[in-house]
Amino acid sequence: MVTVWITWERQRRNRSMAQLLGAELHEMVYRGRRLQRYRVLMGRTVRLIWRRKPDVVVFQNPSLVLAILIVLLKTWMPWRRFKAVGDFHNAGISPPHFAFVVPWLVRRCDLVIVSNEELSKRVVAMGGKCICAPDPIPQITLSNEAQPVTGRSDGRFSVLCVCSWAADEPIIDILHAARIVEAMQPGIVLSITGRPQLDRCGWLEDVPRNAELTGYLSDADFEQRLFAASAVMDLTTRPDCMVCGAYEAVAAGVPMILSDNGPTMHYFRKGAVFTDNSADSIARALRDCSARHEQLRREVEELKSELQGNDRDIIAKVTATLTPCADL
Repeated sequence: MVTVWITWERQRRNRSMAQLLGAELHEMVYRGRRLQRYRVLMGRTVRLIWRRKPDVVVFQNPSLVLAILIVLLKTWMPWRRFKAVGDFHNAGISPPHFAFVVPWLVRRCDLVIVSNEELSKRVVAMGGKCICAPDPIPQITLSNEAQPVTGRSDGRFSVLCVCSWAADEPIIDILHAARIVEAMQPGIVLSITGRPQLDRCGWLEDVPRNAELTGYLSDADFEQRLFAASAVMDLTTRPDCMVCGAYEAVAAGVPMILSDNGPTMHYFRKGAVFTDNSADSIARALRDCSARHEQLRREVEELKSELQGNDRDIIAKVTATLTPCADL
């Protein structure tokens, strides 16, 4: 059985899931304007399916355009039948635009994969067949150029804030929290990743002195900072959203500061401090994480061992569901 996994972005869940499932991963990335990007990536996707003649096509949603394309190809290519399996992220189930298309997509997929039970309930309510598979704990291997750093020589508590400056990230509250902490516990410093978009976020003041805007980081630079961090903070205002930074923190054995939505609190049950995303709550979480750092680090190692055991069960379930797809 030939299984291909198609995504129009680089994202760690795609890599780890495809690897454990034994699927061919095809990360298609094009940096042109939106319409040109869709035209190029749609062409690449059609050519890939024509050339590889897969039995199963797994695709990431978002992109909603990719999802629609795969479902249509499944219908339009009767001479090359394949099963369509959608890996629906939170933004794929509740997109900011064209949400009315999602139930149609769900019902036409042979299987939908989601990261938690709350999302699974929503897919089933739309009439879809669904299984729950949280991200596998990634296997992060540092390059020679990005050797891990065991700690800060200046003794400060460094927090890596994993951000893409997306609409669901409480950037303003993070910056306000940094200012609160700067006055109360100046030893805590934040490094906020991603290309800064302060104007779009509405931040018109100077960035707090204890907050660094790193800009875009290469994989090697990100991994070096990940292993050097005292803690990782990855926040989202989306309900039922489990963020990639949490899985990366577990892989590196680093304590976490996460949003207090139900699936996140249930899954990352050790080694984490939770916040309601308000500035005061984020500031309290930063101080709590600093105070309980050694305890939280031990808990993360325990959680990592437990979740790696769960990965094997999850992948076995996904594989058992996908295998008969080729024969249906």
